[in-house]
Amino acid sequence: MTGSLDGLKVLDCTHVLAGAWCSLILADLGADVVKIEPLGGEPTRGRPDSRFRPFDFVNRNKRGIAVDITSPAGAEVVRDLARGADVFVENYRPGVLERAGLGYAALHGDNPRLIYASVSGFGHTGPYRDRGGLDLIAQAMSGIMSFTGEPGAARPVSAGAPLADVTAGIYAAVGVLAALNHRHRTGEGQHVEATLLESAMAHTVWEAGTALTTGQVARPNGSRHRLAAPYEALKTRDGFLVIGVNNQKLWGRLCAALDAAGLETDPLFATPAARLANRDALQGRLEAILAGDDTLAWVAKIAASGVPCGPVNTIAEALADPHLAARGYLAEVDERRFPRTPVGLSQTPVTVTRGPPRIGEHTREVLSEAGLTGGAIDALMRNGTIVETEERA
Repeated sequence: MTGSLDGLKVLDCTHVLAGAWCSLILADLGADVVKIEPLGGEPTRGRPDSRFRPFDFVNRNKRGIAVDITSPAGAEVVRDLARGADVFVENYRPGVLERAGLGYAALHGDNPRLIYASVSGFGHTGPYRDRGGLDLIAQAMSGIMSFTGEPGAARPVSAGAPLADVTAGIYAAVGVLAALNHRHRTGEGQHVEATLLESAMAHTVWEAGTALTTGQVARPNGSRHRLAAPYEALKTRDGFLVIGVNNQKLWGRLCAALDAAGLETDPLFATPAARLANRDALQGRLEAILAGDDTLAWVAKIAASGVPCGPVNTIAEALADPHLAARGYLAEVDERRFPRTPVGLSQTPVTVTRGPPRIGEHTREVLSEAGLTGGAIDALMRNGTIVETEERA
């Protein structure tokens, strides 16, 4: 089977995570993505002897070329490739690629059908345009760090995962797909933007809604939901599980699963409002019951009753989960396993067919496809504009 985006040519002029995540999604959906790296490779490749290289997990399924885009000759190589591309993805600070002659205006002028996707900390307009953006900065400025963590904690904490980076990559990919539909109707490309700050703000949907409608400002609440109880992590005999009860029917089912009929009718917990008002006492009562057995035993019993619940896994436990295995979440290629883009398509499923490219692995191949002769490619190599394959460590 071919992917949904089979035949789409994408140039990936990104580094680190957010922009590379956008093009990774496009690659998993079937696009031919060409990663453009500096001559020495992207710093996220790490040391040659590193067992874990961050680069590998956001750049598998892509071909790779190495070009010095800071030189006029290298910039012209990329510009020539963009003339035949459908999508160009970049995540440099605004202005950097413009100075190299690779900004939206220049590439759109050469190829009006080109969709140019920019991922940045704050966007190409606004007073923070020229600031550097990182996931941590976006989490802080979006408000996420102000209401993450346990109540009364001495310091603000960020979410453990790079929410802003990954979400910005997702929104950029969504923007590219929307722009492709527009181009299908009109023949015109356009500039797509996604920012770390606005992508982090998207995760504050309940907190922002509360502030906008009531003026109340969210504070740290641990794992507890602000509008429902019990909806949090609870201690068992050997660890923790999470339970989500957000209506009265589920409350009755939970009490039945715990064999705690008295808890269901207790005036302190009989209604949603009462459970919210007395949630500390509720936590104590529930954990006293849960202390009688192990996490997985409780999860099996509570889940069978129809109440949403689950264990608090380590990352290793999550990756070994039999449900994810049954869903084919991990793809194996070159005797390595990689998470795939989590989108299900019945006719054009997501596929992972390549491992991460070596530095310059496909330089000659890609430039030959673009029409450069062998002599021209050799000349670019001699003058240090491009690099071919390095051996794998």
